[in-house]
Order: sequence, then C-alpha cells, then structure tokens
Amino acid sequence: MFLVNGMKAKLRQFNRDEDNNVFDDQNYKEVFIKCCPFNADESINFGIYTHPEATGYYQVPRWVDVKEGDQIIFLGHRGVIEERVHTILEVKDEWLFNRVENKILAIK
Repeated sequence: MFLVNGMKAKLRQFNRDEDNNVFDDQNYKEVFIKCCPFNADESINFGIYTHPEATGYYQVPRWVDVKEGDQIIFLGHRGVIEERVHTILEVKDEWLFNRVENKILAIK
C-alpha cells in the first residue's frame, strides 16, 4: 500500500547473480523505482530507526528488491539534470496487517 507520489530514481543492485562470493563494484544492474523521503523524526525519538551515519531516510514499496550496499541515484528534479548518489546503509520493514507493506531505507 504505497500511497504517496514518489520520486523517480535508479536503483543499482549490486551482486544479484549466482557468482556473488566476492564483492564487485562493476557487477550491478539498474532498475527504475519510485521512492519518497520519509520523515523519521518520531521514529528516531523512540529509537526505532536510528543509524549514526544516516543523512536521510527513504520509503520504497515492498516489492522492491533492495539490500544494504545498493545505491539510489536520483535523476534530477523539475528538469534539472543532476545525479545525486545515495548509498543504502540499512533496510527496515514497515508492517501493516501482518505483512510487510513498505521498506524504510537509511541512506548516506
């Protein structure tokens, strides 16, 4: 139940094939996703989503295959061509009615 209008971004998924015993930064595939900034102020106050190096939090739908170490690349906003690369530090699940509905990403 992803009810927000997200921003379009590319997700670089590293080491998703069978030969993933050694980390290779050239072995990735890119998929387009929708994600939105997540206001984690109240979650941080209660100690749920705290990460010491995190500069922000994003929310993605449950069907997105995301792991720690992947990268999110934003494609620009309102015609501005710039690429901002964020590395995913931690992935947390958001539960609703006994299933995972969203994933919260701590990024740097």
